[in-house]
Amino acid sequence: MATRTNNPPRARPEAATPPARVRLERWRINAVLLLCLVLVARVVVRLGDLQVAQHDTLSAQARAEIDQQVPIQAQRGLITDRLGNVLAMDVDRESLWVVPSQINPDKAARLALTLSALLGKDSADILTSLTDTEHYWLPVARWLDPQVAAQVDALNEPGLHWQYEPRRVYPQGTFAAQLIGAANDNGDGISGVEGFYNGQLQGSNGSLEAEFDPNKNPIAIAPSRTIPPRNGEDLRLTIDPLVQYVIERELQQAIEKHDADGGSIIVLDPKTGAIRGMASWPTFDPNRYGDYPADVYGRNPAISSLYEPGSTFKMITVSAGLQTRSFTADTQVNDTGTIYRFGQSLSNWNGGGNGMIDPAHVIYYSSNVGALQLNEITGPEKFYSMVDKFGFGKLTGVDMGGEEAGIVNSWGTDAYNDLSFLTNAYGQGISVTPLQMVQAAAAIANNGVMMRPYIVERRCQAERCTDTQPVQVGQPIEKGVAWTLRRMMVNSANHYAPVVWAAQTGSYADQWLVPGYQVTAKTGTSSIPLEGGGYDPSYTIGSVLGMAPAEDARYVVLVKIDRPKDDIWGVTTAIPVYYNIMDQLLRYEKIPPDPTLLSEGQEIPGVTP
Repeated sequence: MATRTNNPPRARPEAATPPARVRLERWRINAVLLLCLVLVARVVVRLGDLQVAQHDTLSAQARAEIDQQVPIQAQRGLITDRLGNVLAMDVDRESLWVVPSQINPDKAARLALTLSALLGKDSADILTSLTDTEHYWLPVARWLDPQVAAQVDALNEPGLHWQYEPRRVYPQGTFAAQLIGAANDNGDGISGVEGFYNGQLQGSNGSLEAEFDPNKNPIAIAPSRTIPPRNGEDLRLTIDPLVQYVIERELQQAIEKHDADGGSIIVLDPKTGAIRGMASWPTFDPNRYGDYPADVYGRNPAISSLYEPGSTFKMITVSAGLQTRSFTADTQVNDTGTIYRFGQSLSNWNGGGNGMIDPAHVIYYSSNVGALQLNEITGPEKFYSMVDKFGFGKLTGVDMGGEEAGIVNSWGTDAYNDLSFLTNAYGQGISVTPLQMVQAAAAIANNGVMMRPYIVERRCQAERCTDTQPVQVGQPIEKGVAWTLRRMMVNSANHYAPVVWAAQTGSYADQWLVPGYQVTAKTGTSSIPLEGGGYDPSYTIGSVLGMAPAEDARYVVLVKIDRPKDDIWGVTTAIPVYYNIMDQLLRYEKIPPDPTLLSEGQEIPGVTP
């Protein structure tokens, strides 16, 4: 019988005692909820302020971090001579900029010293730029030479960046410097053609509107808008390079030989008014114009320096009398060498008299006494009317900056006096510019028709070009009067030819100044007024003014030499320069010489007498 085992029943465990319930007071809960509501409300208010009230301002600031408008600088126009040789141009050079936020402050001082050695600039100034906290980027040095730029590049400094900037360059150096002028570091013309045509040469800048990264590079995938620049006009001058070279060389040689203070030479086409050459001394290099005094680079003596023209003005005195019919070519006056007027003694250059002479011999002998007597016959009203018609006392209108009008104390003005009227007859007491004298002589060369001088022959904007049209500004004298003056001045030129030829021919008689050609010339010895009154007793200005050939003239030339130390009259200084220039220009024009226009002892190269 199986044994059953009975297990006793288990006892039910007693129930656990429930924990005591924690009870928060309601005011505490309300306080926490209120604090949360305040914080949420503050966040909402701040978000509302940022996203609504300040939306436009903050949005603009955010966009400004990446959206920028970068100017695109226009290219300044070229300046060339009439054959296309470049006289002034813009060349892109690398300029160094810094983004201060990208410069390690611990390395800034050492970097400033390194850049100072490479750039030749003060290290303190460079350090100020490197540590600037108010600007995104700043210029450090402009227009570096490629060798220096390469050395800076080798530093591998991430905060340094390059920006190409155009710089004005004058490839020919001092060539035609005064008439070209100069442009400053901001690209603004400050003198000469550069100054007069500054607006046309500059053009107008463009711009690039785009999104930029921190390194100032445009983001390619972002939208952009480009307004292209309009480059400046290209200017072609009337200057002939050979003519300019000849007159610059002759002027410099004469000044060095005679230890003169300075001078000017102008070559003008009388039929059009085109300036074929214009040189002055001292000159300068416009590539570094700042190394020179302001009155050297800032003004062109050929159009801005006033001087008393001396006896070259006698051609105007004779023209005035002939044109107004006050006297004829046969009228004679008594040249006694010295004459008294208004309590003053007025004399010829050498004090010697020439007896009874006509207007042609007034010019031939350069008689002061004869010229003032001719002026007395003409009278002040007619004389000054003709002086005005020849353009004295007013601007010629040449297209270059800094031109002066001169000083004429005309009849009927408060400054007029009878003594000055007489001395004006031989170019004393009246102030002119070299270009005014050339313009007046050009009218005589051009059968009495006076043209406005000009320096720019053509202006081109892209493919559109405009040629300068010659402008007639008057006809002070008739064709017949002009012809008569030219014949007188041929004899005058031959009278001074021995200055050049006497050593070869052995004669001081009249000779052809330029063998094979009829050339006109009138010399002038100009007294130099002193600030306290009177005239410089030691030095003068020597000049020669004329045209060639005498008929159908191609050129009018003025040679002016200031204060030659070894020639009180200036004639032996200026005449050889005038001859050298005329001889070379006539050959350059390929005008065949006339073998009959030879004096004994003279010869024409390549022509059998």
